[in-house]
Order: sequence, then C-alpha cells, then structure tokens
Amino acid sequence: MKKLSFFFVFCRLVSWSQDLPKQKTLLLEEVTILEKNYGFKKVGLYDEEEAKSYSIKGFSQLSIFDNDFSDEVWSTKNTACIQLNLKEDEKDKFLSVKWNKDQDGCDWVGMGFGWDMWAGKDMNFVKDTLAMELEVRAIGKSFTNIPWAFCFEDYSGAQAWLGYNKSFLLANEITSNWTKVRIPFSLFPFEENNFDLFNVKQLMVQVFGEGSIEINSIKLVPNSSKLRSEVTCLKVNEKMELGKNENWNIPFTNFGSGHSFATLYTKDSLFIAVKVIDATPQVNSEKDEKLWNGDAIEIAFSTNPQADPKRKSFLLSDQHLGINCGATPYVWDWKENKRMEKVKFVYSKTSVGYFLELTIPVTELFKTKLLPEASYGFEIAVDLSGADGKRSRQERWNSIYAEGFHLSPSKWGTLICE
Repeated sequence: MKKLSFFFVFCRLVSWSQDLPKQKTLLLEEVTILEKNYGFKKVGLYDEEEAKSYSIKGFSQLSIFDNDFSDEVWSTKNTACIQLNLKEDEKDKFLSVKWNKDQDGCDWVGMGFGWDMWAGKDMNFVKDTLAMELEVRAIGKSFTNIPWAFCFEDYSGAQAWLGYNKSFLLANEITSNWTKVRIPFSLFPFEENNFDLFNVKQLMVQVFGEGSIEINSIKLVPNSSKLRSEVTCLKVNEKMELGKNENWNIPFTNFGSGHSFATLYTKDSLFIAVKVIDATPQVNSEKDEKLWNGDAIEIAFSTNPQADPKRKSFLLSDQHLGINCGATPYVWDWKENKRMEKVKFVYSKTSVGYFLELTIPVTELFKTKLLPEASYGFEIAVDLSGADGKRSRQERWNSIYAEGFHLSPSKWGTLICE
C-alpha cells in the first residue's frame, strides 16, 4: 500500500434521521489509499464500449465503486477503527467493510471514493434526475439500519451531508442476499452549503458505532421517486362539523413513526385530521412561539397555487401554524405572532397517543378561496417530547431528512385539491 497524507475539513452533518451529534470542524490525520489491483475481468467483446456510451442526460461518470480497489478509494488509517478488504466468492467480487468507532483513537472513522480518477464531475444539470444506489448485503444477521452518513465534497472543500434512513431501502431489510439502497441525489443539501455541483470531487462515508457490511457496487442511477410528496384533498359539504368520526372515513397518509393525517376542504375552509402515536401525550409546558419545544403539531401551507415551489423564503401567502398539544391545547400563528382563536379544533386522547382535527377558515383569515384542481405547498410535522418534557425529535411528512421547513417552503410537499 501507498500511504499519503490527506487533510479533510468536515462540516457538521446537516441532517440525519438517527439524530447524529453535532460535530466540530475536524482535521483528520493520515488516511490509507488502496492500491490498484490489476487483475483481469471477463468481459464481452462490446462491454467496455457500451459502458462508456451509457449515460443519464449526457452524464456518464456513473460508477462510483465497482468491485475493485484503486487509488480512488481511501479509508481511515487506523485499521482497528475500520478495515476494507476486497473479497471474492464463487459468484461475486465485493468490498467487505468492518468498523468499530466506539474505542479510543477512533474519533473520525470513514472512507471515500474519488471516482473517475478524481476528475471534477459536472453534476449540476443532473442533480434532480440521479439517485445514488448501493448494492449491499449483511454479514450474519439481517438488519435495517446502517449507521452511516454520506457526503459529497467539491474541489473547493464544500460538503453536503445526509444521514442514512431505512426508507432508502428497496426491501424490508438487508439480508445475506444483495439488497439495494437508493438515495435521491437531490436530498443532499447542496445549496445550503454553497456546493459547487460543476466540480464534484468525491463521495465520503462517515461510520458510527460498530458493524460490518459487504458492498457489491455504488453507482448513480436514474431517480424514479418523486421529489415532493403529494396528498389529495377531497371536497366536502359546506356544513361539515368537527367531532364526527364519519367525517374521516377516508384514507389517511402515514408519516414518521406511525403518525397519519388526512385533509378535506370547502372553498372557504381547510380541514385537517392527525393521528399521533405518542406513549406520553400532553407534555408541553412551553408557551406561544415556543410551543414547538414539547408535544405539538405544526402545519405549514400556501394559499397561492401559483407560488414557486422552490422558493427559499416565505411569501405573504405562506402560513405556519402550531397546535400546542399539552394539557390546555391552543393554536399559534408564527407569522402574526399571536394565538388563532378562529381556528377551531377538537383534541382527544387515544390508546396509543392522541387525535386532533381542526378547521382553518382560509377565506376569513387569508382573504382567498381554495380552488378545485389546484396544488398548494403543504407540510405537517409532529413534535414529540422526551423524558425532560422538552422536544426530543420532530417527525415530518415531506422533509423527512432535512429540518428547516419553517423557514423554506422549498421543503414542503404538495396538497392537491380535487
């Protein structure tokens, strides 16, 4: 092996559903660069030409790792922290990764792939059409969680981090058979970190805890998933009243750890019902604008179907309401900085948490009407308290992997009025 000194400055992780600790900027010591293995592969007569010609919207640098070591692959130097070994069985050639961060001398543990011989990759024009796909399998028992965070780095040193989430799995779990993990490229927070997508340097992976996994390949593939979640809002009778169970004999949309919601509308009002899973409901001692720091529901939406869904700041037509779900529930309007007495709601405890339904008089409050066959920005989040009575986590419908929907409507999903 060659040993070269590389220094990488790491920004803190922007988002990870496993609640990663905030990181200080780290200066890493030596990393190990793995030598090129000049073995022979069986290839068809035209395989190489076909591989070179295959592209997605003209982007052809799609293979990040494909069963071979080269000086494009590096890992933390200390082999007590992580070991990368190229292995082969009767069917496959693959990368075996074993790590243990939970020990002295393993402050930062990870690996990287500077694919396409460390060339700068122009990925700006394909950022919305690509997904990163890992083909992996378990060594021993099956599992669903990979305690990793992924990062793309550009040649200016800017980094965009994203934590693993089990929703990326294209199967129920990772077993001893090859399983695909697919991560939409657009989920990485490039804009927030001033990332240069015209000059992408490498993929980096930071590992946590202890574990092992085998990797058959890492590549870029077409992204088949929608960039925004969508929910249908059905039109109902103008005289709909809250508190009647028959109102909600419609499908609910699941999100987070078992929560669900449904929406209905008239031309003047928006009706929302939320089922929350919470073992310790009604814990919120915060007041007014701080109600998010305990058991609460937050709802953000637009009343303008023409608003640009990619906007980074609120318009006058954008709203952000919160419902304090403590012992004495009430509704708060963060934009107007006041309680919303005209938003009516019914709150009830259930065997697994609580149920909330509310009516937002859109025409009365915002001087507009909800239009049939129109699409509106929409996001809903559940704030859950911890043992200390303060918020321990927030679970969102659309912006699962990134916080900040209360600042940027670009993180909202879409409500479609039928």
